[in-house]
Amino acid sequence: MEDYLLIRKIKDGDTAAFEQLTRKYYGHIFAYCYRRLGNQQDAEDAVQEIFLKLVKAVYKYQYTGKFQNYLYTIAGSCCSDILRRRMREKPETMQEDDPAASAEEETMQCEINRILYEKLKNMNPKQSEALILYYFQGLKAREVAAVMGAPLSTTKSRIRQGLQQLRQFYDEEEVR
Repeated sequence: MEDYLLIRKIKDGDTAAFEQLTRKYYGHIFAYCYRRLGNQQDAEDAVQEIFLKLVKAVYKYQYTGKFQNYLYTIAGSCCSDILRRRMREKPETMQEDDPAASAEEETMQCEINRILYEKLKNMNPKQSEALILYYFQGLKAREVAAVMGAPLSTTKSRIRQGLQQLRQFYDEEEVR
């Protein structure tokens, strides 16, 4: 209900309400973009682009469900666009940053993130996105389905198949 009131205020021209909405979702959207894109700079660029798109789209927004799902839909589309652009250009090396961690923890976390990102990057994009939204962003399966524009059964199947594929990747890694 709070989002609904904020959006009404934004439509009435209240810029403070937009700032409040941005603060509320910025961290979640950044984390999602970081996991989808694999590095901080791309995630920061994506978040900026997402909130710029939101500035234009919020006036047309019809409150029909959770605003969070609407925002993740914009974020998913933006991240997919960036990944497509990246594929057309030469591949960049992935950088993993966590400034809050100690050097040792940072190194270990970067390696874990790099490996996980590589595994997610090599899977079906729909399965990868479903896993990120469900496990990392904490959305319910129904919300993931709404964000991805897919039936609930398809979404649950993508999550299950994505987990199976990740397990298979890790099992193959252990054999080597």
